Amino acid sequence: MSYSDADIDSFTITSRSEIVFYLHQLINDQEPLSVMFEEGRESMLTIALDLSEEKNQLILDWGGSEETNKRLLKAGSTSFVANPLGVRNLFQTAGVTASTFQNRPAFVTALPKKYVRLQRREFFRLTLPVTQRAPCRISLNSASGERSLTVSVIDLCVGGVGLEGKGTLNLELGQVLLKASIDLGKTGIIHADMEVRFVGHMVRGSENVTRIGCKFVKLGRSDDVTVQRFITQIQRDQRARLG
Repeated sequence: MSYSDADIDSFTITSRSEIVFYLHQLINDQEPLSVMFEEGRESMLTIALDLSEEKNQLILDWGGSEETNKRLLKAGSTSFVANPLGVRNLFQTAGVTASTFQNRPAFVTALPKKYVRLQRREFFRLTLPVTQRAPCRISLNSASGERSLTVSVIDLCVGGVGLEGKGTLNLELGQVLLKASIDLGKTGIIHADMEVRFVGHMVRGSENVTRIGCKFVKLGRSDDVTVQRFITQIQRDQRARLG
């Protein structure tokens, strides 16, 4: 799959705290990292072992080929690619130096100033387990005035959300739900305007239920990151349960 410059720009992270967060995920999961150098003509596999914010250092595992290790040490710049949970992570640094980690040879490089997480929105809609469905508060206008109600999030991605509420909710396609809030627990609360793209009614047992599909009208950068963190954490939890 190819990506345009606009894709890369929109998924580029420059916040140091966010970059460190995603690097820690690579470290904790021992995610394979492909290191490319010499303008992409050479590459090798490694993993991130540790990082130090104070020293501005990322520590990487020593490669299996000493000849490749030597050539990597001479490279003026390095590019890194990982694909945790299907999300393509990219970053670059100005080369590596030799060091040790836990009495073993290792590479050290500076923490990247930019970090790219490429994902196609339609590919990463996550269906939430029943026990982890987040509450979403929305406001509806009616003849008797505005009322607020809480519905459940049944699926989620950075582009939109699927909701389910008890009873028959009268919504129109194209209607915008202003200032909806979704509580993602420890990950945080996001606030967004949402456009209704689907409304379906069903009966479950003796109860009427409304399914709603919404598109985020405009998700702020911090809320976008919060959604990505929540999705990543749920996926990691699911993967851990599967062993």
